[in-house]
Formats: sequence, C-alpha cells, structure tokens
Amino acid sequence: MLHAAALLLMIGSAITAAVCCLVAGGVVPRAVPWQARQSAVVMALGMVALCAGDGDARILLLVAVAGIASAMLGVVGTRGRAHADACFHRALGCVVMAVCALAMLGARSGAPAPVTSGFGHSGHGALVPMSVAAASGVVVLLGLMLVARVRHRVEAAPAGGAGAAVLRRGALRARILLEAEGVAMAISLIVMAAMVLIP
Repeated sequence: MLHAAALLLMIGSAITAAVCCLVAGGVVPRAVPWQARQSAVVMALGMVALCAGDGDARILLLVAVAGIASAMLGVVGTRGRAHADACFHRALGCVVMAVCALAMLGARSGAPAPVTSGFGHSGHGALVPMSVAAASGVVVLLGLMLVARVRHRVEAAPAGGAGAAVLRRGALRARILLEAEGVAMAISLIVMAAMVLIP
C-alpha cells in the first residue's frame, strides 16, 4: 500500500509540474521557452510510463532513451538566454529520470529469477552504482534548483505605468506557477530516487 501511495505521489507531482510549466509558458512565453516545456512534459510522461510499465524492460529502455533525447533538445539554443538555467535544470531532470530507468533495468536484468516485485527492484544489488548515481543526480539537481531560486529572488521588479502593472501581474502568476512546478518536480524526483534505492 505504501508502494502504491509513493507511485501515485510521483505520478501526481510529475503531472502537476508539467501542467504548471505549460500554463506558465502560456502566461509568459519568454519565461518558459519550448525547450523547457517539452522537457517537463517528457519527464511527466516518462514517470507515468515507469509506474504503468511495472518494470517492463522495453518501457524502461524507452523511458531512458526519451529522457536523454529530451535532455538534448532541452538545451538547444538556450545559451545566453535569461532562463537558460531553468531549461538546464529540466533537462538535467530528464537525464536523472533516464539514469533511474537504467538502474531499474539493470536491477531487473540482474535478477536470478523472474520475480514480479513491481518497479524493477528484484536483483537490486546488481547495479548499486547506477542507483547511487541516480540518487546523487537528484541531490545535485535539487541543490542547483535551490541556488537558482535564491538567486532569482533578488531580481528587481519592473517599475512605473499601467503597462508595467499588467506585466508585473503576469510575471507574478508565472513566478507562482514556476515555484509550484519546482516543488512538484522536486517531490517526483525524490520519490523516484527512493523507489530506485529502496526495494
């Protein structure tokens, strides 16, 4: 039952993160470019596939490939842009998801007998370094996201005029959505890392 609750939490937070990212992109398109949006959607779909696939090796491999491809697309043309770091964090999230999928695939293929333990935890000792790499990636990503959030809080708001007030309201809504996305993404990644490490 606890396992099912963790899966639901991971799926729900991943979908919430993707929806917040898409809505924020609709409110302030320059703040959330297409690279960031596709990464958030691929990550959510990948986590849903991980849970629905119940450790199927083909799905794990597909999620890993999709995560790496999305991460590469997620940083295309973002160098020097204002929100390049946010695109990088989402792309890194896709890489972490791919590493988690590979860790589950390795644990499943390292099993001495085909046991349906759900989510690919059988033979868990077969690929401990990959599991540790996945958990370390989550920790690094969360640290980078926290540093970026603190740094962006010191940005000054635009001043003066009715047009600036409308801009501030849109920017505030986008900021709230992006904060919600960051929290939801962090929760889904933490749960995914825990699922990889804990049989």
